[in-house]
Amino acid sequence: MSSADQATIRAAPALQRVGVAPRRAGAGFGALGLAALTAVLPLWLFWPDPQPRRTAILVALGCALVCAGGIAVFQRAAGGRRPYAEISVAEFSGATDGPDAAEPDGPPRVLPSRRGAQARCLAWYLGVCTVLVTLFALVTGAPQRPEQMQRIADAGAEFAAVPIAKVGDVELHDPSKGHDYYTSTAVVRLAPKAGGRPVTATVHPVTPDRPRTGGKVSVLYAPTRPGLGALAGDERSLGDELDGATMGTGPAWIVGIAWAAGIVLSVVCLAHCHGFRSFSRLGRADMAVRGKYLGPDFWRRGDSEQPCLKIVTGSARTAHFLATVLADHVPASVTGQYLWLCWDARQGADGGRFSGGATPAALVSDDGWVMHGMLKADDAQMMAAEGVAVEKAAERNGEPRALRLWDPHSVWLLYVPPAVPLLAAVLIGCAALLTFDLTGIWRWVIGITGAVAGLALGHQAMNAPYPSVVRAALFSKGTDPA
Repeated sequence: MSSADQATIRAAPALQRVGVAPRRAGAGFGALGLAALTAVLPLWLFWPDPQPRRTAILVALGCALVCAGGIAVFQRAAGGRRPYAEISVAEFSGATDGPDAAEPDGPPRVLPSRRGAQARCLAWYLGVCTVLVTLFALVTGAPQRPEQMQRIADAGAEFAAVPIAKVGDVELHDPSKGHDYYTSTAVVRLAPKAGGRPVTATVHPVTPDRPRTGGKVSVLYAPTRPGLGALAGDERSLGDELDGATMGTGPAWIVGIAWAAGIVLSVVCLAHCHGFRSFSRLGRADMAVRGKYLGPDFWRRGDSEQPCLKIVTGSARTAHFLATVLADHVPASVTGQYLWLCWDARQGADGGRFSGGATPAALVSDDGWVMHGMLKADDAQMMAAEGVAVEKAAERNGEPRALRLWDPHSVWLLYVPPAVPLLAAVLIGCAALLTFDLTGIWRWVIGITGAVAGLALGHQAMNAPYPSVVRAALFSKGTDPA
């Protein structure tokens, strides 16, 4: 977007605010898509029957694909993609009070909730970690049993210790860690279930002791059809595959732990971006101060840098309200306006309450818009000398004002690039292909293609609201990308 376009948007605060339909559609597509993608990993890990498992996963991926298509169709029906800056500026329009409205006696007790922003932030990080872990599990797992094992399983597989008729190619292995073991090629005798002459089969056992003719080795075979051959191994080495598991117990635990770590990290990011509190009903622990809006800036300390809005109070104290709002996201008419800065005085103090040194805060304009963000603990403690308790200040208020939430991210359906649904379709297609019996290099080629599509999708989605010059700074600090 050119600087002339930005100036035009900022000078036109009367743009029509986006209605409810795109917000509800975005929430619906996002929730359904995340639920569908989240279902793939547990289905892949825990459903033992290959065919129904594949069907269920393809149905889930189909739902995610429908969501991707729905995003493209909705955006096209709405007239195409709109610039994020235009949507953001329009969020300030539609004031319930005129510009000459009297100054409120105090801050409001009830604010529009930040739960929507918290849910989107958590969903974004959960979606990223789930897609990455699921792709890795799909690539490294086996969608079905090996062909010979499948035939043996269909005929009624059993484990048995059978005699060795002949052994050859014996080789001792001495690993740097662990115990020595032997590999060999052995001809074993398989006894039919209904009597008759034993059938021989060639297997390749791995044993701790040197195999000898006349000894025994554990194999998996079908007593009703010994002619299908046998596989060397016992329940410990072949049990998971025989049960239809896509991964062994060890790799499955690794995938599960990685997913759990991603979930924990997502919650940490949520706490850092928005805190856990909805900050919708202000009480005795909350404070407020009257201030003047100076415009967007960056809060800096050492190597840290975060976008913020500068608020100066009557005693010339300056607060840095942390929010991903840039200069072209706010109409010029807002600069210089007075508003209330409210914050939670309990959280953020001394870096406690899981706050990371910040506390939930909100800006309340005399025009009726409310913007949620965070306030650094240092600023909160500095403002406490001038601030007043919201519960006490709000007693002077008359009838509660109608407030509206500044939340352009809830209209992400209209500002995401058209390439996002296409990249999502490529990612979903790669995941669907990995549910089929592709072997060797092809699984990795498809997995890497899906990972590249996913990274490109994330890049496009994160780049949509913010200029590239600040994108790296924003997301290295864990801010809400959408």
